[in-house]
Amino acid sequence: MLGGAAAVSMAGVLLIVLGVGGALGGGGDTAPAPAARQPGATAAPLKELAGISPSKVAGPMRAARPTAVYIPSIGVAAPLMELGLDARGAIQNPPFDPPNLAGWYRYGPVPGQRGAAVITGHLDTRTGPAVFARLKDVKRGAQVQVLRADRSVAVFVVEKVEHTPKRRFPAEKVYGELRYPGLRLVTCGGAFDRQAHSYEDNTIVYAHLAAPYRPGR
Repeated sequence: MLGGAAAVSMAGVLLIVLGVGGALGGGGDTAPAPAARQPGATAAPLKELAGISPSKVAGPMRAARPTAVYIPSIGVAAPLMELGLDARGAIQNPPFDPPNLAGWYRYGPVPGQRGAAVITGHLDTRTGPAVFARLKDVKRGAQVQVLRADRSVAVFVVEKVEHTPKRRFPAEKVYGELRYPGLRLVTCGGAFDRQAHSYEDNTIVYAHLAAPYRPGR
């Protein structure tokens, strides 16, 4: 689901990294498990929060299931489903429908806890843009807000955006151990290979936790 022919061993599980399909075929995509009913993405801020220092790295938050992701600078407000592994050990893809749906890799860290949490989403579908259609436009210093089941919001700040061929997917950078709470957002990018029915590259956003936030407090 997340890149080329790379693989990484994490917590004793072998993860084959495949790549988030942009839907025009999504070659190599694997069928996800049926998605449970997801909460609406309406309870977190829809604009960047003032007073968040881009350089600050906050300590880990208590574990709570992520339910939605917000990227105000590019207009993303999307519910999150949980993603696991398929029978081949590949990370599942989110479904193409609804297009405004992203997925959190549940065998990795929870967003806000120590380590690299991973959220993925499609670039497009056969009928139009999908949740991460504008991920490549995210700038350093932009906020990524993850709403969690305990009503807290993990506010991340973007460190960098990387564009890399799927065949050279940086698995260690995406999944490797971190001593602080981090986040990686992944989608497809680059040219579309019509023969392979998939995009050639990945867009990867790297971010760190800057502050916890609880609406109304």
